[in-house]
Amino acid sequence: MVTVVATLLYLMFSTDSDHSVHREALFGSLFFDQKEKAGGAIGVTMGVANPTALIVMFLVFAVVLTFTQITYRGLKQRREQLIKEMAGN
Repeated sequence: MVTVVATLLYLMFSTDSDHSVHREALFGSLFFDQKEKAGGAIGVTMGVANPTALIVMFLVFAVVLTFTQITYRGLKQRREQLIKEMAGN
């Protein structure tokens, strides 16, 4: 979620012109449109164009975090086992 918000903010603040701008990010899943309207006003639209990349990214993050947690717990148990073995000698 933080990645999506940060990317939208980056798209929004990286425009350097007052003319029409269309930008996409995260493999085309997020978009930012800026259009000049009558009277000098600027219309802004942003949102999700294709949620597939966002879902895949979320699943990848979840898998990486899960494996990290499993590895941490395994190493912690191994450390405790080694400490017990050293205390027993």
